[in-house]
Amino acid sequence: MLRVGRIPYLNCEPFFSHLRGVDLVPLNPRALGRAMAAGTRDAGPLSLVDFLSLSGTLAPLPYGIATSGPARSVLLFSHRPLAELAGAVIGVTEETSTSVQILKLLLSLKYEVIPRHWVGPEEPCDALLLIGDRAIRALKLGPPFPHVTDLGSEWVRWTGLPCVFARWGVRASVPETERLALEGALSEALDRGLAGLAAIAARRRDTGFAEDEVLAYLRGFTYRLGAEEEKAIAEFSRLQDLLEDERC
Repeated sequence: MLRVGRIPYLNCEPFFSHLRGVDLVPLNPRALGRAMAAGTRDAGPLSLVDFLSLSGTLAPLPYGIATSGPARSVLLFSHRPLAELAGAVIGVTEETSTSVQILKLLLSLKYEVIPRHWVGPEEPCDALLLIGDRAIRALKLGPPFPHVTDLGSEWVRWTGLPCVFARWGVRASVPETERLALEGALSEALDRGLAGLAAIAARRRDTGFAEDEVLAYLRGFTYRLGAEEEKAIAEFSRLQDLLEDERC
């Protein structure tokens, strides 16, 4: 039985509500990347940064988490807008691998802003990056800072491409028959999950979203990656390389 990492965020529910025949273990995005690197998980919806760094050991699957508009759960809360964060101290949730990189790309390459320091989420800061259900709860319960920036929207406006947060990958060492079986099981589970969004909305009220908000939120994501998402992944990789060149 394949060992599959399950990211327990609301936006992953369409994959996992009906996925059967695998060993599921809940892991946040950063923890899943570490588990895949250590060989303790066989597959999962990897944070895009982790998928790219492990691509030599993975077989890609045509599924992921992407948006062509606001993500609504990848949010920077700040005292002032992104363009005015020069010299700021930015707190970052320990769960993220990709969202923090998107933020760094935006600050450095779009706004030409250099923060003073990056800290953990509990330390004093001028801005705070949260992702997943924790970001939704913070937005619903009262943002910690007056400015709220949706990184999905920022990326789409900047690049004209979808924002891809995660991509499914399976270890290349997994036999082909098992990889194909997982791909088929994911396709079936996703079909059922997307057809049953109302059921997900009825039981997943824990973020603070009302049922209609859950439906709107989930309908804002693309789960099957196509040509535009592939272009976005290539652009993300290119911009990462550009940022590294600038640092050198």
